[in-house]
Amino acid sequence: MTGQGQGQAQCGAQEVCAELRAVNNRHLKIQSRIADSFSGIETQLEAEVKAAVRRGAVQLNVSLVGEDRSDLFQLHDDVIESYHQQAQALAEKLGVPQTVTIGQLLTLPGAIVESKGRTSEVSAELSAAATAAVQEAARSLNAMRCREGQSMATELSKQLDRLLGLLDEIQRRSPCVVEEYRQRLHDRIEAALQDNTTEVNASDLSREVVIMADRCDIREEVVRLRSHIEQFSDMLTSETGQGRKLDFLIQEMVRESNTIGSKANDAEIAQRVVDLKTTIEQMRELVQNVE
Repeated sequence: MTGQGQGQAQCGAQEVCAELRAVNNRHLKIQSRIADSFSGIETQLEAEVKAAVRRGAVQLNVSLVGEDRSDLFQLHDDVIESYHQQAQALAEKLGVPQTVTIGQLLTLPGAIVESKGRTSEVSAELSAAATAAVQEAARSLNAMRCREGQSMATELSKQLDRLLGLLDEIQRRSPCVVEEYRQRLHDRIEAALQDNTTEVNASDLSREVVIMADRCDIREEVVRLRSHIEQFSDMLTSETGQGRKLDFLIQEMVRESNTIGSKANDAEIAQRVVDLKTTIEQMRELVQNVE
């Protein structure tokens, strides 16, 4: 599910700001953009996200307001001076003015280097503040995702009701299929024998009807599909972390629907099966976003 959350925490004169943005994804995927001051605890901060979110593509941003960045880098004087001397010597050799600026020199490799005294260690206070900010952002994110989840649950419940309605129609139609087949078979035999004095053998006709009835018997599939629908409905009101189970039930619903369609041998039931599969596919798209 999609969502966004923010969190802040103070650490002395500095403020840690955390932001989480989540979009739909079948699995959990975290991408982080973290201030240099927190590079040593990036894994720890991502663990906080994993503890709060199970599915989705999540962007984690953590910044430090009031961070002293004056000691991050330093100029490599010897390298810059060497570049300048070489540029001046080349200009004299070519007989042209030396126009290289200090700004251009600073862009050359090695002119600016990371401070040697800088460490990746994060103080306990700053680490605690960053953790608190990420936790607050996660709570805010999940609150938004929860509201979206409630809307999705309402829509899924409506679709479950539609599935049950379609199943009721299929069950009402199913007995008619066998009876209509019996009548068609009887009419064909009567037509074939209309110029003959031989009568239709009732036992042979009954045998063919029984074979047809057994071949297109969809009662078991309907019962299983109803069971899947009931389980799905129960999971909508249960604890979180049901996304993969709902995925499985969707697959089983599709399988039972396909079997009903292949066995029924009836145009009206076939149309209801198409409606079943269309509704189930709409449910599948929603379920992909459920944790």
